[in-house]
Amino acid sequence: MNILIVSYMADNFGDNLIRICFEAILRIVLSNLAVNDYNIKVMHLKSIDEKLVASSDIIFFAGGGLFGFSYLNLFDYTEKIVEIADKKKIPVIFSSMGINNMDATPESEKRIEKLLNKSCVRAFSGRENIDFFKKYVHSNTQYVPQLVADPAVWVRDIYSRYLTTSRDKIVGINVVRGGLFKDNGNVWNIDEEMAYLNGLKELLDKAHIKYRFYTNGSVLDNNALRYFAKTYQISEESLIFPHSTREFIETVGKFKAVIAIRMHSAIVSYSLGIPSICLVWNEKIPHFYQNIGYEDRALPLSQWTCENVYESLQKLLNDKKYHTNEKYLMTTYEYLFHAVSKVIDKKVEMFSQEEIAKRLQEQGVSPQEDLINYRLKCDRSEYHYVACFEQNRELKTQNKKLKEKNSELEKQLKKINSMFIVRCYRKIFK
Repeated sequence: MNILIVSYMADNFGDNLIRICFEAILRIVLSNLAVNDYNIKVMHLKSIDEKLVASSDIIFFAGGGLFGFSYLNLFDYTEKIVEIADKKKIPVIFSSMGINNMDATPESEKRIEKLLNKSCVRAFSGRENIDFFKKYVHSNTQYVPQLVADPAVWVRDIYSRYLTTSRDKIVGINVVRGGLFKDNGNVWNIDEEMAYLNGLKELLDKAHIKYRFYTNGSVLDNNALRYFAKTYQISEESLIFPHSTREFIETVGKFKAVIAIRMHSAIVSYSLGIPSICLVWNEKIPHFYQNIGYEDRALPLSQWTCENVYESLQKLLNDKKYHTNEKYLMTTYEYLFHAVSKVIDKKVEMFSQEEIAKRLQEQGVSPQEDLINYRLKCDRSEYHYVACFEQNRELKTQNKKLKEKNSELEKQLKKINSMFIVRCYRKIFK
Protein backbone atom coordinates (compact mmCIF):
# COMPACT_ATOMS: atom_id res chain seq x y z
CA MET A 1 0.00 0.00 0.00
CA ASN A 2 1.42 3.36 -1.06
CA ILE A 3 0.45 5.95 1.54
CA LEU A 4 0.90 9.68 0.97
CA ILE A 5 0.87 12.16 3.85
CA VAL A 6 0.35 15.76 2.77
CA SER A 7 1.39 18.47 5.20
CA TYR A 8 2.33 22.13 5.25
CA MET A 9 5.98 22.44 6.24
CA ALA A 10 7.74 25.55 7.51
CA ASP A 11 10.53 26.69 9.79
CA ASN A 12 7.88 27.27 12.45
CA PHE A 13 8.29 23.89 14.11
CA GLY A 14 4.67 23.84 15.22
CA ASP A 15 3.71 23.20 11.57
CA ASN A 16 6.22 20.35 11.29
CA LEU A 17 5.08 18.89 14.58
CA ILE A 18 1.62 18.30 13.12
CA ARG A 19 3.00 15.98 10.44
CA ILE A 20 5.51 14.23 12.72
CA CYS A 21 2.85 13.40 15.31
CA PHE A 22 0.27 12.47 12.69
CA GLU A 23 2.65 10.01 11.02
CA ALA A 24 3.56 8.47 14.39
CA ILE A 25 -0.13 7.95 15.23
CA LEU A 26 -0.91 6.61 11.75
CA ARG A 27 1.84 3.98 12.05
CA ILE A 28 0.27 2.73 15.29
CA VAL A 29 -3.17 2.66 13.61
CA LEU A 30 -1.76 0.54 10.75
CA SER A 31 -0.15 -1.81 13.27
CA ASN A 32 -3.46 -1.99 15.13
CA LEU A 33 -5.16 -3.01 11.84
CA ALA A 34 -2.40 -5.54 11.08
CA VAL A 35 -1.37 -3.66 7.94
CA ASN A 36 2.33 -4.40 7.52
CA ASP A 37 2.95 -4.07 3.80
CA TYR A 38 2.95 -0.31 3.26
CA ASN A 39 5.21 2.53 2.18
CA ILE A 40 4.76 6.07 3.53
CA LYS A 41 5.77 9.11 1.50
CA VAL A 42 5.52 12.69 2.74
CA MET A 43 4.76 15.62 0.43
CA HIS A 44 4.98 19.31 1.26
CA LEU A 45 1.60 20.87 0.51
CA LYS A 46 3.20 23.65 -1.56
CA SER A 47 5.47 21.32 -3.57
CA ILE A 48 2.95 19.17 -5.39
CA ASP A 49 4.36 16.08 -7.15
CA GLU A 50 1.48 15.03 -9.40
CA LYS A 51 3.04 11.64 -10.19
CA LEU A 52 3.46 10.90 -6.49
CA VAL A 53 -0.14 11.88 -5.81
CA ALA A 54 -1.45 9.78 -8.72
CA SER A 55 0.55 6.69 -7.68
CA SER A 56 -0.79 6.67 -4.10
CA ASP A 57 -3.33 4.15 -2.80
CA ILE A 58 -4.55 6.44 -0.04
CA ILE A 59 -3.89 10.11 0.77
CA PHE A 60 -3.93 11.72 4.22
CA PHE A 61 -3.96 15.44 4.99
CA ALA A 62 -2.16 15.51 8.34
CA GLY A 63 -3.76 18.60 9.90
CA GLY A 64 -3.52 22.37 10.23
CA GLY A 65 -5.33 25.39 8.83
CA LEU A 66 -5.44 24.17 5.23
CA PHE A 67 -8.99 25.42 4.69
CA GLY A 68 -8.22 29.06 5.46
CA PHE A 69 -8.19 31.64 2.69
CA SER A 70 -5.33 33.65 4.13
CA TYR A 71 -1.96 35.08 3.15
CA LEU A 72 -0.61 31.50 3.04
CA ASN A 73 -2.99 30.43 0.22
CA LEU A 74 -3.05 26.87 1.55
CA PHE A 75 -6.49 25.96 0.22
CA ASP A 76 -5.40 26.40 -3.41
CA TYR A 77 -2.88 23.58 -3.01
CA THR A 78 -5.30 21.40 -1.03
CA GLU A 79 -7.87 21.80 -3.78
CA LYS A 80 -5.44 20.82 -6.54
CA ILE A 81 -4.31 17.64 -4.74
CA VAL A 82 -7.91 16.54 -4.11
CA GLU A 83 -8.78 17.12 -7.78
CA ILE A 84 -5.98 14.76 -8.84
CA ALA A 85 -7.10 12.18 -6.28
CA ASP A 86 -10.70 12.43 -7.41
CA LYS A 87 -9.80 11.78 -11.06
CA LYS A 88 -7.73 8.75 -10.04
CA LYS A 89 -10.37 7.57 -7.51
CA ILE A 90 -7.84 7.62 -4.66
CA PRO A 91 -9.39 7.69 -1.15
CA VAL A 92 -8.64 10.91 0.75
CA ILE A 93 -8.79 11.30 4.54
CA PHE A 94 -8.62 14.73 6.16
CA SER A 95 -7.54 14.81 9.80
CA SER A 96 -7.51 17.67 12.35
CA MET A 97 -8.21 20.38 9.80
CA GLY A 98 -8.41 24.08 10.68
CA ILE A 99 -10.51 26.88 9.22
CA ASN A 100 -8.62 29.77 10.78
CA ASN A 101 -8.27 32.99 8.79
CA MET A 102 -11.40 32.13 6.84
CA ASP A 103 -12.52 35.26 5.05
CA ALA A 104 -15.69 33.66 3.74
CA THR A 105 -17.07 34.82 0.41
CA PRO A 106 -19.76 33.13 -1.72
CA GLU A 107 -17.04 31.95 -4.10
CA SER A 108 -14.74 30.51 -1.41
CA GLU A 109 -17.64 28.79 0.35
CA LYS A 110 -18.68 27.11 -2.90
CA ARG A 111 -15.12 25.85 -3.38
CA ILE A 112 -15.07 24.33 0.11
CA GLU A 113 -18.48 22.76 -0.37
CA LYS A 114 -17.42 21.26 -3.71
CA LEU A 115 -14.23 19.79 -2.24
CA LEU A 116 -15.88 18.30 0.85
CA ASN A 117 -18.46 16.47 -1.26
CA LYS A 118 -16.09 14.91 -3.79
CA SER A 119 -16.45 11.12 -3.94
CA CYS A 120 -12.76 10.59 -3.14
CA VAL A 121 -13.12 12.23 0.30
CA ARG A 122 -13.87 9.32 2.61
CA ALA A 123 -13.52 10.93 6.04
CA PHE A 124 -13.07 14.38 7.53
CA SER A 125 -12.22 15.72 10.97
CA GLY A 126 -11.49 19.23 12.19
CA ARG A 127 -9.62 20.47 15.24
CA GLU A 128 -11.80 23.59 15.47
CA ASN A 129 -15.02 25.18 14.19
CA ILE A 130 -16.52 21.82 13.18
CA ASP A 131 -20.01 23.29 12.69
CA PHE A 132 -18.60 25.39 9.85
CA PHE A 133 -17.55 22.24 8.01
CA LYS A 134 -20.75 20.36 8.78
CA LYS A 135 -22.95 22.90 7.04
CA TYR A 136 -21.18 22.24 3.72
CA VAL A 137 -21.35 18.44 3.79
CA HIS A 138 -24.39 17.07 1.97
CA SER A 139 -26.70 14.57 3.68
CA ASN A 140 -25.88 11.83 1.16
CA THR A 141 -22.12 12.09 1.73
CA GLN A 142 -20.45 8.94 3.08
CA TYR A 143 -19.06 10.61 6.21
CA VAL A 144 -19.94 13.03 9.01
CA PRO A 145 -17.30 15.64 10.01
CA GLN A 146 -15.90 15.02 13.49
CA LEU A 147 -14.22 17.26 16.05
CA VAL A 148 -10.83 15.87 17.10
CA ALA A 149 -7.63 17.10 18.71
CA ASP A 150 -4.55 18.35 16.92
CA PRO A 151 -2.16 15.35 16.56
CA ALA A 152 0.47 17.27 18.55
CA VAL A 153 -1.44 16.54 21.78
CA TRP A 154 0.41 13.18 21.70
CA VAL A 155 3.81 14.88 22.00
CA ARG A 156 4.40 13.60 25.53
CA ASP A 157 4.50 9.98 24.29
CA ILE A 158 6.01 10.50 20.85
CA TYR A 159 8.93 12.52 22.27
CA SER A 160 9.08 10.79 25.66
CA ARG A 161 12.74 9.77 25.31
CA TYR A 162 13.76 13.43 24.96
CA LEU A 163 11.79 14.72 27.91
CA THR A 164 12.88 15.05 31.50
CA THR A 165 10.56 14.38 34.43
CA SER A 166 12.02 17.26 36.44
CA ARG A 167 11.20 20.82 35.41
CA ASP A 168 13.18 23.99 35.96
CA LYS A 169 11.45 26.69 37.97
CA ILE A 170 11.35 28.85 34.85
CA VAL A 171 8.54 30.55 32.92
CA GLY A 172 8.68 30.33 29.12
CA ILE A 173 7.83 33.53 27.23
CA ASN A 174 6.99 32.94 23.56
CA VAL A 175 8.17 35.55 21.02
CA VAL A 176 6.92 35.89 17.43
CA ARG A 177 7.51 38.08 14.39
CA GLY A 178 5.72 41.41 14.36
CA GLY A 179 4.12 40.84 10.97
CA LEU A 180 2.13 37.88 12.31
CA PHE A 181 -0.45 40.21 13.80
CA LYS A 182 -0.92 42.36 10.69
CA ASP A 183 -1.20 39.21 8.55
CA ASN A 184 -4.07 38.09 10.77
CA GLY A 185 -5.93 41.40 10.80
CA ASN A 186 -4.65 42.70 14.14
CA VAL A 187 -3.14 46.07 14.97
CA TRP A 188 -0.09 45.35 17.12
CA ASN A 189 3.28 46.30 15.67
CA ILE A 190 6.74 45.04 16.55
CA ASP A 191 7.52 48.03 18.81
CA GLU A 192 4.34 47.40 20.84
CA GLU A 193 5.26 43.73 21.19
CA MET A 194 8.77 44.64 22.31
CA ALA A 195 7.43 47.12 24.89
CA TYR A 196 5.09 44.42 26.25
CA LEU A 197 7.97 41.92 26.52
CA ASN A 198 10.17 44.40 28.34
CA GLY A 199 7.35 45.39 30.69
CA LEU A 200 6.70 41.74 31.49
CA LYS A 201 10.43 41.19 32.07
CA GLU A 202 10.53 44.03 34.59
CA LEU A 203 7.54 42.64 36.51
CA LEU A 204 9.09 39.15 36.62
CA ASP A 205 12.46 40.55 37.72
CA LYS A 206 10.77 42.46 40.52
CA ALA A 207 8.99 39.29 41.68
CA HIS A 208 12.22 37.24 41.38
CA ILE A 209 10.56 34.83 38.92
CA LYS A 210 13.00 33.16 36.52
CA TYR A 211 12.12 33.20 32.82
CA ARG A 212 13.41 32.49 29.33
CA PHE A 213 12.38 34.09 26.06
CA TYR A 214 12.02 31.49 23.31
CA THR A 215 10.56 30.96 19.83
CA ASN A 216 8.97 28.06 17.94
CA GLY A 217 12.00 28.10 15.64
CA SER A 218 10.89 30.36 12.79
CA VAL A 219 13.69 32.44 11.26
CA LEU A 220 11.54 35.56 11.42
CA ASP A 221 10.50 34.83 15.02
CA ASN A 222 14.17 34.37 15.88
CA ASN A 223 14.98 37.72 14.27
CA ALA A 224 12.27 39.39 16.36
CA LEU A 225 13.75 37.90 19.55
CA ARG A 226 17.28 38.97 18.57
CA TYR A 227 15.98 42.47 17.84
CA PHE A 228 14.31 42.59 21.26
CA ALA A 229 17.44 41.35 23.00
CA LYS A 230 19.60 43.95 21.26
CA THR A 231 17.15 46.82 21.83
CA TYR A 232 16.60 46.10 25.53
CA GLN A 233 20.02 44.58 26.28
CA ILE A 234 18.70 41.15 27.27
CA SER A 235 21.39 38.68 28.36
CA GLU A 236 22.14 35.75 26.05
CA GLU A 237 21.39 33.24 28.81
CA SER A 238 17.76 34.43 28.85
CA LEU A 239 17.23 33.48 25.18
CA ILE A 240 16.43 30.11 23.59
CA PHE A 241 16.44 29.53 19.82
CA PRO A 242 15.32 25.95 18.99
CA HIS A 243 16.89 24.64 15.78
CA SER A 244 14.70 21.56 15.40
CA THR A 245 11.30 20.28 16.40
CA ARG A 246 12.97 18.09 19.02
CA GLU A 247 14.75 21.10 20.56
CA PHE A 248 11.46 23.01 20.57
CA ILE A 249 9.77 20.18 22.50
CA GLU A 250 12.71 19.91 24.91
CA THR A 251 12.59 23.68 25.47
CA VAL A 252 8.90 23.80 26.38
CA GLY A 253 9.24 20.62 28.45
CA LYS A 254 11.55 22.36 30.94
CA PHE A 255 9.15 25.18 31.81
CA LYS A 256 6.80 25.27 34.80
CA ALA A 257 4.38 27.60 32.95
CA VAL A 258 4.16 29.06 29.46
CA ILE A 259 3.10 32.47 28.15
CA ALA A 260 2.32 31.48 24.58
CA ILE A 261 1.53 33.24 21.34
CA ARG A 262 2.09 30.49 18.78
CA MET A 263 -0.68 27.89 19.16
CA HIS A 264 1.63 24.89 19.19
CA SER A 265 3.48 26.31 22.17
CA ALA A 266 0.13 26.06 23.93
CA ILE A 267 -0.61 22.58 22.52
CA VAL A 268 2.79 21.18 23.51
CA SER A 269 2.41 22.71 26.98
CA TYR A 270 -1.00 21.08 27.31
CA SER A 271 0.29 17.68 26.24
CA LEU A 272 3.10 17.87 28.80
CA GLY A 273 0.79 18.98 31.59
CA ILE A 274 2.24 22.50 31.75
CA PRO A 275 -0.30 25.32 32.27
CA SER A 276 -0.32 28.13 29.72
CA ILE A 277 -2.06 31.31 28.68
CA CYS A 278 -2.11 32.47 25.07
CA LEU A 279 -2.71 35.64 23.08
CA VAL A 280 -5.71 35.47 20.75
CA TRP A 281 -4.36 36.67 17.39
CA ASN A 282 -6.35 34.11 15.42
CA GLU A 283 -9.70 32.42 16.04
CA LYS A 284 -8.05 28.97 16.31
CA ILE A 285 -6.61 29.97 19.71
CA PRO A 286 -9.90 30.34 21.65
CA HIS A 287 -11.23 27.19 19.91
CA PHE A 288 -8.32 25.15 21.28
CA TYR A 289 -8.66 26.49 24.82
CA GLN A 290 -12.41 25.93 24.71
CA ASN A 291 -11.84 22.31 23.65
CA ILE A 292 -9.54 21.66 26.62
CA GLY A 293 -11.82 23.43 29.11
CA TYR A 294 -9.67 26.49 29.85
CA GLU A 295 -11.25 29.17 27.66
CA ASP A 296 -10.42 31.90 30.21
CA ARG A 297 -6.72 31.36 29.45
CA ALA A 298 -7.04 32.64 25.88
CA LEU A 299 -6.67 36.41 26.26
CA PRO A 300 -7.81 38.85 23.53
CA LEU A 301 -5.37 41.45 22.28
CA SER A 302 -7.23 44.19 24.18
CA GLN A 303 -6.30 42.43 27.45
CA TRP A 304 -2.77 41.44 26.44
CA THR A 305 -0.79 43.90 28.53
CA CYS A 306 2.25 43.06 30.64
CA GLU A 307 0.20 43.71 33.80
CA ASN A 308 -2.70 41.43 32.77
CA VAL A 309 -0.37 38.71 31.53
CA TYR A 310 1.60 38.84 34.79
CA GLU A 311 -1.62 38.56 36.81
CA SER A 312 -2.79 35.59 34.69
CA LEU A 313 0.62 33.96 35.14
CA GLN A 314 0.29 34.16 38.92
CA LYS A 315 -2.99 32.24 38.65
CA LEU A 316 -1.27 29.58 36.52
CA LEU A 317 1.50 29.14 39.04
CA ASN A 318 -1.05 28.68 41.83
CA ASP A 319 -3.17 26.16 39.88
CA LYS A 320 -2.63 22.76 41.49
CA LYS A 321 -5.43 21.00 39.57
CA TYR A 322 -4.24 21.50 35.98
CA HIS A 323 -4.55 18.28 33.98
CA THR A 324 -4.66 16.85 30.47
CA ASN A 325 -7.97 15.37 29.31
CA GLU A 326 -7.13 11.82 28.18
CA LYS A 327 -10.42 11.44 26.26
CA TYR A 328 -9.52 14.51 24.21
CA LEU A 329 -6.20 12.92 23.22
CA MET A 330 -7.96 9.76 22.08
CA THR A 331 -10.26 11.57 19.64
CA THR A 332 -7.52 11.79 17.00
CA TYR A 333 -6.58 8.11 17.26
CA GLU A 334 -10.17 6.86 17.35
CA TYR A 335 -11.04 8.91 14.28
CA LEU A 336 -8.06 7.66 12.25
CA PHE A 337 -8.58 4.07 13.36
CA HIS A 338 -12.22 4.00 12.23
CA ALA A 339 -11.56 6.00 9.04
CA VAL A 340 -8.74 3.72 7.87
CA SER A 341 -10.50 0.50 8.88
CA LYS A 342 -13.50 1.58 6.82
CA VAL A 343 -11.41 2.35 3.74
CA ILE A 344 -9.50 -0.98 3.85
CA ASP A 345 -12.60 -2.85 5.08
CA LYS A 346 -11.04 -4.42 8.13
CA LYS A 347 -12.59 -4.88 11.57
CA VAL A 348 -10.44 -5.48 14.64
CA GLU A 349 -10.48 -4.33 18.24
CA MET A 350 -8.92 -0.92 18.85
CA PHE A 351 -5.86 -0.64 21.09
CA SER A 352 -6.35 0.82 24.55
CA GLN A 353 -4.90 4.23 25.32
CA GLU A 354 -2.23 2.59 27.46
CA GLU A 355 -1.19 0.36 24.55
CA ILE A 356 -1.12 3.28 22.12
CA ALA A 357 1.03 5.36 24.49
CA LYS A 358 3.41 2.44 25.05
CA ARG A 359 3.85 1.84 21.31
CA LEU A 360 4.35 5.55 20.57
CA GLN A 361 7.05 5.70 23.23
CA GLU A 362 8.79 2.63 21.81
CA GLN A 363 8.48 3.92 18.24
CA GLY A 364 9.82 7.38 19.05
CA VAL A 365 10.89 9.85 16.38
CA SER A 366 13.37 9.22 13.60
CA PRO A 367 16.72 11.04 13.99
CA GLN A 368 16.24 12.04 10.35
CA GLU A 369 13.68 14.58 11.51
CA ASP A 370 16.47 16.78 12.90
CA LEU A 371 18.23 16.76 9.51
CA ILE A 372 14.96 17.62 7.75
CA ASN A 373 14.48 20.55 10.14
CA TYR A 374 18.03 21.85 9.65
CA ARG A 375 17.67 21.75 5.86
CA LEU A 376 14.31 23.47 6.06
CA LYS A 377 15.71 26.24 8.24
CA CYS A 378 18.63 26.73 5.84
CA ASP A 379 16.23 26.93 2.91
CA ARG A 380 14.04 29.47 4.73
CA SER A 381 17.06 31.52 5.79
CA GLU A 382 18.30 31.62 2.20
CA TYR A 383 14.79 32.54 1.02
CA HIS A 384 14.60 35.48 3.44
CA TYR A 385 18.17 36.52 2.64
CA VAL A 386 17.42 36.59 -1.10
CA ALA A 387 14.22 38.54 -0.42
CA CYS A 388 16.22 41.15 1.55
CA PHE A 389 18.92 41.15 -1.14
CA GLU A 390 16.36 41.78 -3.88
CA GLN A 391 14.66 44.46 -1.80
CA ASN A 392 18.01 46.14 -1.17
CA ARG A 393 18.82 46.12 -4.91
CA GLU A 394 15.41 47.56 -5.68
CA LEU A 395 15.93 50.32 -3.10
CA LYS A 396 19.36 51.08 -4.58
CA THR A 397 17.81 51.31 -8.05
CA GLN A 398 15.09 53.61 -6.75
CA ASN A 399 17.68 55.68 -4.92
CA LYS A 400 19.75 56.01 -8.10
CA LYS A 401 16.69 57.13 -10.07
CA LEU A 402 15.78 59.63 -7.36
CA LYS A 403 19.33 61.02 -7.41
CA GLU A 404 19.19 61.37 -11.19
CA LYS A 405 15.81 63.06 -10.93
CA ASN A 406 17.09 65.31 -8.17
CA SER A 407 20.12 66.23 -10.29
CA GLU A 408 17.85 67.08 -13.21
CA LEU A 409 15.61 69.18 -10.95
CA GLU A 410 18.68 71.02 -9.62
CA LYS A 411 19.72 71.82 -13.19
CA GLN A 412 16.24 73.10 -13.97
CA LEU A 413 16.21 75.13 -10.76
CA LYS A 414 19.61 76.60 -11.60
CA LYS A 415 18.39 77.53 -15.07
CA ILE A 416 15.22 79.10 -13.65
CA ASN A 417 17.27 81.07 -11.11
CA SER A 418 19.56 82.33 -13.86
CA MET A 419 16.60 83.43 -15.96
CA PHE A 420 15.05 85.12 -12.94
CA ILE A 421 18.26 87.03 -12.18
CA VAL A 422 18.57 88.15 -15.81
CA ARG A 423 14.97 89.38 -15.83
CA CYS A 424 15.44 91.22 -12.55
CA TYR A 425 18.64 92.81 -13.89
CA ARG A 426 16.91 93.95 -17.05
CA LYS A 427 13.98 95.32 -15.09
CA ILE A 428 16.24 97.28 -12.74
CA PHE A 429 18.45 98.75 -15.45
CA LYS A 430 15.79 99.24 -18.11
